[in-house]
Amino acid sequence: MRSQAPIVALLAATSLVSATHLTDSLLNKVYNVMNEINVASWENGTKSMAILESKYPELTVFSANSPFQRLDGLQSGQIPEIIGIASTTLENRPATNTSASAHGGSSLLEDGAAADPASLGIAVLLADQTTNNQQVNGVGYGDAADAELNYLLYDVPRTSTGAISHRADQPQLWSDFVYMVPPFLAYYGALRNNQTLLQEAYRQCSLYRDGLRQSNGLWAHILLGNGTHDPNLWITGNAWAATGMLRVWSTIKWSSFASDMSSQMSDLQSWIAEIFDNAQPLLTSEGLYHNYLNDNSSFIDTSGSALMAATGLRISTLNLTDSYVPDSLKLLAAVSSYVNSTGYLTQTVNPYDFSKQGTYSPEGQSFVVMAYAAYKEWDSLGRKGSTSGNDDPLGTSSSAFKRIGGVSTLLGLGSALLGFWSIA
Repeated sequence: MRSQAPIVALLAATSLVSATHLTDSLLNKVYNVMNEINVASWENGTKSMAILESKYPELTVFSANSPFQRLDGLQSGQIPEIIGIASTTLENRPATNTSASAHGGSSLLEDGAAADPASLGIAVLLADQTTNNQQVNGVGYGDAADAELNYLLYDVPRTSTGAISHRADQPQLWSDFVYMVPPFLAYYGALRNNQTLLQEAYRQCSLYRDGLRQSNGLWAHILLGNGTHDPNLWITGNAWAATGMLRVWSTIKWSSFASDMSSQMSDLQSWIAEIFDNAQPLLTSEGLYHNYLNDNSSFIDTSGSALMAATGLRISTLNLTDSYVPDSLKLLAAVSSYVNSTGYLTQTVNPYDFSKQGTYSPEGQSFVVMAYAAYKEWDSLGRKGSTSGNDDPLGTSSSAFKRIGGVSTLLGLGSALLGFWSIA
């Protein structure tokens, strides 16, 4: 079970006004909060991608031009935040890694989830690329990435179908996995010109879809194994899956094997659309999704809704389809109305107990940053699929509050988080 970082919550009541479009100033606060509150491996891995998408879009797989060509001559000083995340990862990598194996495999971090540390793999690969395998605590970035790859391929338990387990102790499928592992496998394959790894990234997406997809086309959250189970249609889990598959699609596109893998790309596109098409009818009148998509008694969740917004807009910027733009704009406008004056996204699921509502979400902060990065690129490309004409598609209000009977409780964190990336 993922363990929650210690927090101190500060409560204050104030009058609120409805909002849709965040100002740059407030979005900077969202970004700063994102930087401050991440603790777990997957949170920092997600943050690294949010930083790339918002500050270095030309280096992401969502770029309009090959990000891999742009790596030639790239210096570590040009992406200091990414290098910082990679360095801290290796600083926290156990000196005697208990997951080390005869295959040379070992996880980037000790973690009950085999998949989550892999979300940091792209940051580590970028650090290797820009520092020539510079060492941290006696281990080079490239060597650490190689060990993480071998760990996933040879040491992590697998299901009978060959799906790599999300958990380290037993074969178990979590929809989260599709964002954590396949994009790393694909990026490694594209960077090292290894089609086998690109194919494995695709294959793992396929196996997870086979294992988690329900009759209505949406994905269950956690199946197989013992202990934690969640057969429900978790919005964030479906968003994790759709976004992970889109990252794999984009990575294949920019690899040297795109022409050889057109059928795999077509499959991925279809599977992403399947999630979006079947989620669309479940969008609430407020423009958000319930925590469990088909359960109206579950609370409204802004975190998973933000990631769906980001991905729907990326589908448009990648020229796949503009069909999901209107709902993505509704989602982003509604999500934005739940960002408070300190930059915290409210009305989120508890990321450490996914069946319950929380007060804040580190990954949710990253999702908002990702969504606005996607929105700004979509806007710059001519607002394809928008029905707003010359008006701001998100609306004209830029205040940072949601009206709830005129008064609301603002939640903030009054102290720095203690510890670093702790997982149980």
